[in-house]
Amino acid sequence: MEPWLAGRFAGLSPIPRLLCCSLEQSLADVIRWTDALTDDQVWHEPYEKSSVGFQLRHLAGSVDRLLTYAKEESLSGEQLAFLRTEAEPGASKAALIADLHRSYEAATAFAQPAKDLNAPRFIGRQRLETPLGVLLGHIAEHTQRHTGQLIVLARLVVIAKTAYSSHR
Repeated sequence: MEPWLAGRFAGLSPIPRLLCCSLEQSLADVIRWTDALTDDQVWHEPYEKSSVGFQLRHLAGSVDRLLTYAKEESLSGEQLAFLRTEAEPGASKAALIADLHRSYEAATAFAQPAKDLNAPRFIGRQRLETPLGVLLGHIAEHTQRHTGQLIVLARLVVIAKTAYSSHR
């Protein structure tokens, strides 16, 4: 059963519940669709598109960065350096998924007690204002968008592998 119907986060108000369910669904989808991929395949760029590895790093990094703004903090030098290296191959699938899991756990821990969802938050160097609830909703939406991209890329990697194997 999908997380939004399972009731695990039933005690939360709608926006935090949306985020928690979105993150839980994303993690389940990531695990399902990367299960058959090797570490090398995670970094393969099928048809010269993005890699699953990039999507995993971007999911973890973007949730971490957006959560920083939700906490009313500024991005650190380490977070900015991570952003610049999201597409660099090398990390194992297990390490990437572990990083993703930690990022999602931190966001879930923040969202569960979140109150005053109309409180302003300021995003980026330009300090663009948005309500906390909208920011949490954006984290959920952005996560689902990139999870979908990851699923497509994972399927393309498998298709490319199958095509290569059948031509040998």
